[in-house]
Amino acid sequence: MDLTKYASLTIAELLEDDAFVKSVLEPTADSVRLWQQVGERYPAQKETIAQATRLLRVYRTQTTFESSQQAEIWQRIEAAVGPTATSPLVLPRATRRWPRALRIAAAVMPLGLGSLAVWYNQEQRVETAFGELKTVDLPDGTRVVLNGNSTLTYHRGWGQHVREAWLQGEGFFKVVHLNQDSTHIRPGERFVVHCNNLNIEVLGTTFNVVNRHADVRVGLVTGKIRLTATTPAGPATSLVLAPGDYAKYAAQRLALTDKLAHPEKLASWSKRQFVFSNGTLGDILKSLEDTHGYRVRYTRAAARHLKIEGDINVASVQELLQTISTILHVSIYQNGKQIIVN
Repeated sequence: MDLTKYASLTIAELLEDDAFVKSVLEPTADSVRLWQQVGERYPAQKETIAQATRLLRVYRTQTTFESSQQAEIWQRIEAAVGPTATSPLVLPRATRRWPRALRIAAAVMPLGLGSLAVWYNQEQRVETAFGELKTVDLPDGTRVVLNGNSTLTYHRGWGQHVREAWLQGEGFFKVVHLNQDSTHIRPGERFVVHCNNLNIEVLGTTFNVVNRHADVRVGLVTGKIRLTATTPAGPATSLVLAPGDYAKYAAQRLALTDKLAHPEKLASWSKRQFVFSNGTLGDILKSLEDTHGYRVRYTRAAARHLKIEGDINVASVQELLQTISTILHVSIYQNGKQIIVN
């Protein structure tokens, strides 16, 4: 087979190609070898092939649908193409796009494919309740752990456009690295997290973000990220963070605030640990309000500013309150979701 025609095909064009569709849905040893040769001869096409392949597989293996119409479409496709092969084409993981290959069903249900396009590109919203942790796997394999009382929003169909997510609350990101040439970054290789007027752009890294009460705090564990703050009143400002850097965006100002000796502790909450370093009583208990839904009342306002020197690392709210009470010599009463500090 002449491989030159595959040198620059887009995802949409690949999904129009009958040979490619058949090799993914009904792979053979020869077809696997063929697409490995294409990837070796045209390395720039590996990501495109992987995206198209992953899209076909994901939709092919879906067992639940959001409407009876979508389920009927897929049943028609199954009847036309046949059962899923047991030996899938082995290609690297990548992002997904809505498959043009589903035109197999278009002849019998043309309007249905339009509904599938809407389904694939619709907004996805993941929320957590107070005290709940939830792990979200994004379409490209990026993993996000959401803390309690948090919301992550993204679009189902990521492809050659920027990978974007919107965060309200707290999340720990482990981003999949797609870019191989730092001097030439394609749109689909960018990953941006939006928090109010602050944008966090990464290539492949791990970092923690807290977006609450109009303040955004970002701590970098590994890799490199760029923070860009946009305001209507003036030009954008940006910072590039190295591992251990901790930055804050508040009152339309972006600044580095700390250099963390142990940045990995930023993700301790994702293991259900309560970890604080040199924190004030007000900041510590505020985190319980934000992520676990407690209501805190102080009989003395000055108590908020009491500071604990050193580290706290405990596994439960009860242990945390007992530790604070012992260290600061304050009385703390808990009644259900209410905490009173004397």
